[in-house]
Amino acid sequence: MTMPIRTTTERLAAILLLAAALPVTAQTPLFDAHLHYQADQRAEIPPEAILATLEENGIEHAVVTSTPPENTRVLHELAPERIVPFLGVYRDAADKPAWMHDETLPDRVEAWLEEGDWRGIGELHIFASDRDSPVLERLVEIAAERHLVLMIHGDLAVIDRIFAIEPDSQVLWAHLGDQPDPTVLRAALARHPHGLFIDTSVRDERFLDADGDLLPEWRALFVDHPNRFVVGVDTYSLKRWQRFDDAARTIRQWLDQLPPSVARRIARENARELLLDPLALEAPEASGQLDFER
Repeated sequence: MTMPIRTTTERLAAILLLAAALPVTAQTPLFDAHLHYQADQRAEIPPEAILATLEENGIEHAVVTSTPPENTRVLHELAPERIVPFLGVYRDAADKPAWMHDETLPDRVEAWLEEGDWRGIGELHIFASDRDSPVLERLVEIAAERHLVLMIHGDLAVIDRIFAIEPDSQVLWAHLGDQPDPTVLRAALARHPHGLFIDTSVRDERFLDADGDLLPEWRALFVDHPNRFVVGVDTYSLKRWQRFDDAARTIRQWLDQLPPSVARRIARENARELLLDPLALEAPEASGQLDFER
C-alpha cells in the first residue's frame, strides 16, 4: 500500500523525482491561446484524440473556438479544466466575410452566451473598411458587459476602434495583427497598454533566422513587453492538427531563447491571468497536472 506524502519536504521531493522522469514537454507547459475545432476536423479527429494531442504536447490549457460552436462545447464538457471555450459566431463559411453586416447577429450571440460557460467571443475577422460596423460595436458592448475577451483577426484600425467603443475592452489580437512588425506592435501596445494582448500564432518561424536563433528585434519586443504576448498553434486546418507536434516544438524553440521569467509569462502566465478564473490561479494543480517551473 502506498503511504501518503505528509510533509512539504516529502511532497517536493516526490514532485522533483516525477519531473525528472517526465518528457521535456511536460516540464514546460504551454497555454495555447488560439485553437479551432471545425466541423471537418471533428469528422476526422474525435474529441478524445484532440485532448490526447494537447496532453502529449504539454498544453496545460487551450482556448478553443469552432464552427459550429457545439464542437467547442463538446471538448469543454470532456475537459473543463483544460479547455477555455470561445464562442465562434459563424454558422458557416459564408458568415466569415459578412458577419459585420448581419444585424441579427448580436441577438444570436446573446442567446448563445446564455446557453454556455463562454470565456470569450471570436475569432472575428474584420478590417479597417468595416471598423464602423454597428454590429461590431454591439459585440464589443456585449463582451464588455459580460467581461468576455474578444479574439480579433484584423488590423490596427479595428483594434483602435474597439478601444474607442469600450476603453475597458479585453482584446486578444490574433497572429500579431495583419502586419507582424515589431514597430507596429510597439505602437499598438503604447496606445492600449492595459487591455490589449497579442497572440503569436502561425508567426513563430518569422522570429527565427536561418540558424534557428531568435531575431534581435523580436527578442527585444518580447523582453520589453513580457506581459502582453501569448502563444498559440492555430489549428486553422486539418493538417495543422496533424502536425501539431512540429508547431508546438517551434514555439518552444524561440521561447527557450528568452530570459526564463519572460518565457514563462508568454508561454502560460499571461493567458492564465487573462482567461482563467482567479480561483483557478490560486490552485494550479486543480486540473490534475503538476505545475513545473522552467
